[in-house]
Amino acid sequence: MATTVNELFEMKLFIVGHRGAKGLEPENTIRSIKRAIALGVDAVEVDVRLTKDNIPVIMHDETLDRTTNGKGRVRDYTLKELKKFNAGDNEKIPTLEEVVKEVAGKVVLFIEIKEDEAVKPVLNLADQENIWPYSIFISFNSHHIEEVKLFNPKAYTGLIYIKPFDGIVKAKKMGANMVLPYFRIATAKAIAFAKRLKLKVVVWTINDIETALEYRNRGVDGITTDRPDLLVDIKSI
Repeated sequence: MATTVNELFEMKLFIVGHRGAKGLEPENTIRSIKRAIALGVDAVEVDVRLTKDNIPVIMHDETLDRTTNGKGRVRDYTLKELKKFNAGDNEKIPTLEEVVKEVAGKVVLFIEIKEDEAVKPVLNLADQENIWPYSIFISFNSHHIEEVKLFNPKAYTGLIYIKPFDGIVKAKKMGANMVLPYFRIATAKAIAFAKRLKLKVVVWTINDIETALEYRNRGVDGITTDRPDLLVDIKSI
């Protein structure tokens, strides 16, 4: 396990628990995060949105419908109201602050910023709790990465993408530390190019050993998975 980003970047291969341990527990819950850590991941990834009262909470979708017994947009509820919903197996929707306290000193935290409004509150919390040494701020939106870098030029950041485009060059130009391509578009050539530019490459989402080993052999630095129970041991294969 790595407790800082510097330690993570020194590893030959690291495993990131996707939304905690999404394939085993209710995604983006404290229970899911605890399970991923217990299984031996090096980092956990969570998604952040804002409540009606501007508190960063952990939720992938814009709405509550898929992962809770609530309905409607996360943004239309206060934190107190959101805490009444069941996020799976009687888990509550956690705040980013609660997640930070759970992972501190244990693993690295990948924070995916899902919406424009969440950037500043997330960064304010990062400053307040000084999570910079063990956190990486990631997004599909390059403007979010630029905002993070303006706030703290030393912050670790990564650009996520799902379709082939000039993401590697773009990430380098904006000062990002890593690219996070969908695994099917991460060719050996693209991975090698990113690494020549001193960018870490983290692919998502791989849930079987055979595919994970293939991408390890292509030279990726990290693999994001819903099934850390299956993949944490590939580092020793």
